[in-house]
Amino acid sequence: RVPARRRHRGHGRGAAVPRGGAAAMKLLGAALILCGAALQCHALLGARRQERAALRELSAALEGLERGIRASLMPLPRLLGQRGAGKYADAFFADVLAQLENGTPLPDGWRKAAARTPLGEREQAVLSGLADALGGEEDAVLRALRAAAQALRGTLIERERQSARDTRLVTTLCFSLSLLVTILLI
Repeated sequence: RVPARRRHRGHGRGAAVPRGGAAAMKLLGAALILCGAALQCHALLGARRQERAALRELSAALEGLERGIRASLMPLPRLLGQRGAGKYADAFFADVLAQLENGTPLPDGWRKAAARTPLGEREQAVLSGLADALGGEEDAVLRALRAAAQALRGTLIERERQSARDTRLVTTLCFSLSLLVTILLI
């Protein structure tokens, strides 16, 4: 005797799930995909916010360094040791000072510290380019600091203009892709 054919409720897709469970699992999957997209969007936009904050702080710190050199006869390492320029600028100057304490010459320490900033390659090159001017005449140092601060400030203005557009673009892209994946899963 041949057993009668019975229809399987799971339609051949994985383990059997109680009646309302399949819909709940699909909704849970869709919610997890949307949460993942939101986290990815937050991470992408956070990196851009971090770069803008670093540009803002470092350009202001270089302007402050220029004013400090102009106003006092304090040596550069002492000026670098003054804190309060912001998280990224303070970390940069602390890195330069740590390099100096380890016996690294100022230009080399400055370049190494510039390479570790959360800036783009072009902005790191601007910051790094100051290293050669730091050992020169006071006027050359002041001109180089002013030029670097203006270059970083210009990049900051450009990035802030792009910010609103990038935010909309990244948000739209992340959620569109997550909705596409959700639709394909359902």
